[in-house]
Amino acid sequence: MQKYEFTSETIETADGHTLHRIRALRDFGNVKAGDLGGYIELEDNLSHDGDCWVGGNAYVYRDVARVYENAIVCGDAVVCGQVYGNAYMSGYTRAYIDAHVYGNARILKEAWVYSDGHVYGNSEVAGSARIASGAKVYGNAKIAAHAKIIGEVYENATIGGRVRIYGSVYGNAKIAGSGWVWGKAYGNAKITGKNEWSIPINCEVYEGDNIVEIATAA
Repeated sequence: MQKYEFTSETIETADGHTLHRIRALRDFGNVKAGDLGGYIELEDNLSHDGDCWVGGNAYVYRDVARVYENAIVCGDAVVCGQVYGNAYMSGYTRAYIDAHVYGNARILKEAWVYSDGHVYGNSEVAGSARIASGAKVYGNAKIAAHAKIIGEVYENATIGGRVRIYGSVYGNAKIAGSGWVWGKAYGNAKITGKNEWSIPINCEVYEGDNIVEIATAA
């Protein structure tokens, strides 16, 4: 049974796509019949199954874009990728072509997930954070401020400031300030200095801010 319809209200995107505002046809989740939603380009963009919804002034478009299961896209979010499970996107967030946001992940404020970026589990990406192509954020990880993730962040790690993660950060690591992680930070690593810093590719931090060389087998 269909749960929404296209209205006569349309909008043109800057890249030449015509989107249609939707209206709910029945009650589901927190949506009531008659509620106006956001804008989608194609019926394939939003599933009629589950409690998924596109609300507010959100855009979902391109033939590969999908919102399904119980995912919610609202606010002024723009999705050209896939959002599913119980994922939630709001604010001025972006999910580009082939980006995947799923599980219980939350994308908030002005965070962007680029093509082939994966955000899942119970993770949260907020602020003006950027999840680059091929990057993964999962577990209970939290990314905020102006952080950029190119590698992996997972478990209970938190990243903020203007940090760039090319390697991996996990455990209970807390990384902020202005720096680069090429190697690894995990355990109880904590780096929050205001001065620029770097963890080289052959190094790791697992306690405090003490950078050590990764031991290699003899």
